[in-house]
Amino acid sequence: MAFKDIPKARKFMKLYALANKKVLKLKKSGKRKVRYRCIVGCPFLCLISKDGNARVTVKTLESEHNCGIAYDNSIIDFNTIAHYFKEKLQDNPKYKVREMVLDLKRIFELNVSHGKCKRSKRMILETLDRCFAYEYNKLDSYAIELRESNSGSDVVINISKDALENGKRRFLRMYVCFKSMKMRFKLGLRPFIGVDGTFLKGKAKGQLLVVVGQDAQNHFYHLAWAVVDKERKHSWNWFLQLLQGSLDLKEGEGITFISDMQKSWCKASLDTVCKNQSVDNNFTELFNSWILEVGQKPIIKMLEDIRLKVMYIMTKHEAEASTWSNEYGPNSLELYNEFMEIAQVCKVHSNGEGGYEDSEGSDKNCINLSIKKCTYKEWDLTGIPCPHAIRALHNKGDPLTEMHRRYSKEAFLLSYRHKLQPVRGEHFWKIDPSQAMEPPELVKLAGRPKVKRDRQKDEAVKRQRQSNGKQLRKGKQPVKRTRTLLDSET
Repeated sequence: MAFKDIPKARKFMKLYALANKKVLKLKKSGKRKVRYRCIVGCPFLCLISKDGNARVTVKTLESEHNCGIAYDNSIIDFNTIAHYFKEKLQDNPKYKVREMVLDLKRIFELNVSHGKCKRSKRMILETLDRCFAYEYNKLDSYAIELRESNSGSDVVINISKDALENGKRRFLRMYVCFKSMKMRFKLGLRPFIGVDGTFLKGKAKGQLLVVVGQDAQNHFYHLAWAVVDKERKHSWNWFLQLLQGSLDLKEGEGITFISDMQKSWCKASLDTVCKNQSVDNNFTELFNSWILEVGQKPIIKMLEDIRLKVMYIMTKHEAEASTWSNEYGPNSLELYNEFMEIAQVCKVHSNGEGGYEDSEGSDKNCINLSIKKCTYKEWDLTGIPCPHAIRALHNKGDPLTEMHRRYSKEAFLLSYRHKLQPVRGEHFWKIDPSQAMEPPELVKLAGRPKVKRDRQKDEAVKRQRQSNGKQLRKGKQPVKRTRTLLDSET
């Protein structure tokens, strides 16, 4: 085993002590060598030194231990703890010091003071803050790499005009739409677009705007996304104008749009071109729950996590088609089978030229097979023959053949034909110092600032306390009591 230098070797040995729950003693330390032993009576020995070629390697190693678990280990300093928790705090800056202490106890059976963990957390957050600002210096290079690795993709970065007037380059907003997303929307996805925005919880705050599409299995996934300073009309206009060009939407004819302000729709308001089985707008909740994982990271790490997540979801959904036992998707077949059962109680009467009158109890509907319409509107909206149409089609052949082609396996796979291409790491990027930029200014986001945290539905309300420490039930007012002094006996 080789190390870059002696300090790296010391760092490794401290991590070894943490992972193996052992107390190591540094018996000899210098610029060229270090030697570690365990407690008295334990045969463990590790000698690391620099050779004539300036390589730092392990020269002697006796790896056997006959000692027990080290519950108190002085060699585990705050730097070692910081190294262990760095990624966790990067993903969740709200990770508490108390949780760090408990995790070290649970995983390594190690007793660590609250102060040591607090110092480690502070050091990690300071390092992440510096990393956060430096990420913007590499943003232009990252955008170039995205365009080169995924040719035909749209990656747009805007700089603040006010900052440019003062001779500075300050980030304002960024838009990303990959070529594969464009092709999937054109070839196999529904003409459906959902739009949403969510707060970013990182140091600079801001908003992440996103546009999602929907495939034949009702899977939502991201078509394009943008980082902006605020969710306002101007930002949305900028985002949607870029999207209009990326997806060739023209004036939006034949496209169904839905936003997070529309939690549910009535079916009468839906476009029959979309062929959607569901009127619920649950993509907002799915998106917000997912973005919590990445919204607190520096900008490039966040954008990379989104890209990798989208790539994973695309691969996962495409693999689903191999499990289909029919030429149509499971969701559409499930609804079709429900309609088949209802069709058994329907009665139809033909007019002899493709028109049918169907009676289901006291209700009546008219069916026109030549234009694939029913007054019930379910066939028009979903593209799946409704119970009345199924009953009428039984006289003509298999009703399943009249299901819209969008639900077919062929159409589903067509929407996943184009792949996101891998992106090289920053070691290969062409970083130009002249394209460095400052992070965005901290802005006050819309909405009244929170004073109290949100409580979970099942969380018990803590009892109020009086100044004298006595507990009161919720809603009870403290009773003022007077103390009576008794006269002493005479």
